[in-house]
Amino acid sequence: MRRTLWGVALGVLAGALASWIALRPAGHSADGEKKSEGEKIAPPAVVTRSAEGAVIQLGPGTRDRIGLQVTTLAQTQLAQELRGVGRVLDPSALAVPFYDRESARTALEVAEREYQRVATLQRGSANASQRDLEVARATLERDRAAFQSAQARLLSVFGPELVARREELAALVPALAAREVALARIDLPVGEKPTVRPTGARVAALADEAAEPQNALVLGPAPDADPVIQGRGFLVRIEHTPWPPGTALVGFLAVGDHPTAGVLVPRSALVRYRGQVFVYVEHPEDINTIERRPIEVAQLTRDGAFIEAGLAAGEQVVVVGAQQLLSTELAGAISED
Repeated sequence: MRRTLWGVALGVLAGALASWIALRPAGHSADGEKKSEGEKIAPPAVVTRSAEGAVIQLGPGTRDRIGLQVTTLAQTQLAQELRGVGRVLDPSALAVPFYDRESARTALEVAEREYQRVATLQRGSANASQRDLEVARATLERDRAAFQSAQARLLSVFGPELVARREELAALVPALAAREVALARIDLPVGEKPTVRPTGARVAALADEAAEPQNALVLGPAPDADPVIQGRGFLVRIEHTPWPPGTALVGFLAVGDHPTAGVLVPRSALVRYRGQVFVYVEHPEDINTIERRPIEVAQLTRDGAFIEAGLAAGEQVVVVGAQQLLSTELAGAISED
């Protein structure tokens, strides 16, 4: 009897619910709120893509949800730089030829004095025989040849320009041996031939090229060509280097008297996608319209990336939320290719 009464009650409730749904005014949602005809949930972004980049129309509230912040680009100028690669040189391979040359120099000076002494004795009296003179001359010639050989090895390591600056080299080698400074070689690609001597250099570990490069002093041209790169090479001195000998480096050599004009973009604005570097540029008349634009980084500096072309002073680039914007574009967007 009780089971029959529960069945009747459930039947009555089901009928009442069906009647309410049938009589509910059109255009209302299940919770009673009115819903306009054809109304849809707005997407987080609508994207129009091209081969170069994309234009993104942000949906309502998307900008605040991501927390986008922009900055205005200003024009600046930087000295032109040529990019090369190289390595930190082994200090023992640099020090040994120098000390060998100095040892050979000392032996040659002693032999020269001994030959002059014997020659004087031989001319003035019989205290030195002709044989003594010939032995002294042979010793002198041997030590002169040893010095010239050591000098040639030193030239092949440091180059004639640096070897000619004897006092500078004499101070450099002990500092290299003590690991107080480091000497690196930077080679430019084939075809990159600076018309003037580089005025400065910046170097960074090749494995961490995005890190801030360290300033270096250009000492002079390398004495030979790299067997692989085959471009112009330069020796640079690095103070307090954090890299051990043999570390592969990327180097930027400053050349030219006329700086290049461009804009400086904060590093937080750079986005890497599919092997390219992009920035997001805000439309000047609509803050919810943002363009993803490819760029070429000419130089990396302590303050950001120097861009010569593709961006103009006065444009607004996204500096906070750029990576989130890329994620929104790729994962949550409706595409209009």
